[in-house]
Amino acid sequence: MKTRYKFLIAIGIIVVGIAGLNRYSYNNYTNKQKERIELFFNYNYNIDSLTFTKTKKNPMGTLVFYGYFNDDKENDFSASIMPYQKEFERNNVTDGEFSRKNDKFKDRKTYTVSEIEKIQHKERRKNSEENSSSLFSDSAYTE
Repeated sequence: MKTRYKFLIAIGIIVVGIAGLNRYSYNNYTNKQKERIELFFNYNYNIDSLTFTKTKKNPMGTLVFYGYFNDDKENDFSASIMPYQKEFERNNVTDGEFSRKNDKFKDRKTYTVSEIEKIQHKERRKNSEENSSSLFSDSAYTE
């Protein structure tokens, strides 16, 4: 009888542990996607701040983030990640008037998060090459 209780307690601990790990990985995933959403909006639009209000998963499996810009709840947005997507890439739903007023690029072009990351990587590499070339330039050593 005692071994049966020990076995049930062990199974209960395992189930609770797995549920805890799953919840941790879900929170970690949503935080990473929030960072990607912030990167997308900060790069493509002239905004001062971005505030998330809620995150929902609809019955079809789409993860939807809701929020607003510049401390004005009228400037709201929703950013979604479809079940077939691994990560957030671009936003499809913003207020048309807000996006027209705050676009950074001509013809209302927006870059995806992957394109932004590539651009930033190239800029960092270029800056590091410029800094390293100035360290090793001959102008520092005059005779």
